[in-house]
Amino acid sequence: MQNVPRQKARERGSALVAVMILGLITLLTAAAVFEYAARDAALAADSVSRSKALYLAEAGLARAQTWLEAQDDPPPGVLGILPFGSAPDTLAGGTYFVTIQPDPSNPYFSRKYYTITSTGTAGGKTRTLEQEVMTQSFAQFIYFTEEEHMPGSYAPIWFCSADHIDGALHTNGQIHIMGDPWFAGHVSSAYGGPDDDDPSHEPLFMYYNGSFWTHKESAEPSNPPYDEPTFGDGYELGMTAIDLPECVDDLEAMAEEGGLHLSGDLRVELSRRLPDGSRLYGYVSYKPISDFTWVDVPISSFNGIVFVNGDVQIAGILDGNLTVACSNNMYIMNDVVYRDADPVDGPNEGCDDMLGLVSEQNIVVKNTRPNRHDCNIHAHMMALDTSFYAENYSSGTPRGTLTVHGGIIQRYRGAVGTGYLDGDQVIIRSGYAKNYHYDSRFDSLQPPGYFLTGKYFPLSWREVT
Repeated sequence: MQNVPRQKARERGSALVAVMILGLITLLTAAAVFEYAARDAALAADSVSRSKALYLAEAGLARAQTWLEAQDDPPPGVLGILPFGSAPDTLAGGTYFVTIQPDPSNPYFSRKYYTITSTGTAGGKTRTLEQEVMTQSFAQFIYFTEEEHMPGSYAPIWFCSADHIDGALHTNGQIHIMGDPWFAGHVSSAYGGPDDDDPSHEPLFMYYNGSFWTHKESAEPSNPPYDEPTFGDGYELGMTAIDLPECVDDLEAMAEEGGLHLSGDLRVELSRRLPDGSRLYGYVSYKPISDFTWVDVPISSFNGIVFVNGDVQIAGILDGNLTVACSNNMYIMNDVVYRDADPVDGPNEGCDDMLGLVSEQNIVVKNTRPNRHDCNIHAHMMALDTSFYAENYSSGTPRGTLTVHGGIIQRYRGAVGTGYLDGDQVIIRSGYAKNYHYDSRFDSLQPPGYFLTGKYFPLSWREVT
């Protein structure tokens, strides 16, 4: 009996040890939970700060691009530009700091490249982004118009089932769709956007909807069963407008500085054919329209810009890089093509010939004998006031196919023929059938001195780690 109290004491001691061990385990578990919770909270806060720093860096990139587009001309120089001062800008409880680095090899009159570096900081975390941009050129569009109707008329011009547009398209007007046109490049419209002065305009397509009298407006990508376009690279409605240049003064100044500055109504020939049948490849030749004496100039001997204060009649085969501009009308008298190209299929791989045609008035496919059996044009063209069109397009018999490899910029859409749709086929009554193609080299290149839109095109984006 004397052992019972001792046994109970041992049992009590064992129970106390067990309670102490259990308490220790509980304390350790609680400490671990607290540590994990604190760690998770720290990780969450760290993640929030990192995300916020990234957003701030992105805001810096956006503001830098806005700053670039607000400048009258692309900034020159090779030193970093600090567009917002030398101190970081504050935003949403953090900061961002931006520099813009012009490419040292930026040419005097061509597209320019910049590297934007933006560093965002929030909660002690820093993220740095780097974006390369280049000036956007009008040469990047296969189609560009101020208005989608003919001059002096408010009747819409329609993109129809027979239209295959294989490059970027922009209009400051409204896009009109009939049937099933195909747009491979990005499509954009400023109709109803922030620069549209008419408050009744909304950012909408106009669909033919079986008849002009039943047409409808919609922002939807199709209007089945009547109108079902294909947008291969998407579309944007209600964008800011892109201002079309009103004159060719800038090109005239460049021609005065190191190009050919000419006066009078001139005939211009590219690679003129000599009496013996050979051609002056790599030359541009000119003479007064009523004269017979040519002046032959090697394209390599000047900056590639020809300006004529007057009308221009042009034809020939280009071997080189050239922009021809005039203060009046420009007339396509015969094929204007590249030497390293097929007349119908366009530039060959590796072709380095490139042509810009700019008129302060119209660019007209003249109703000449050679042009009555097809006409081929390899060039990017700008008719600032008013249109690219075919002379007498609504009379006579069909003239075959008008093939363009490049792009057409015009204030108002011009006509090159008349006809009607039979299913997806266009039956031509007069003028030309259209065979237009974008020259993809203009994604990064342009003819000498070609006009810029004032916008900047992103090339690459990366995080600097």
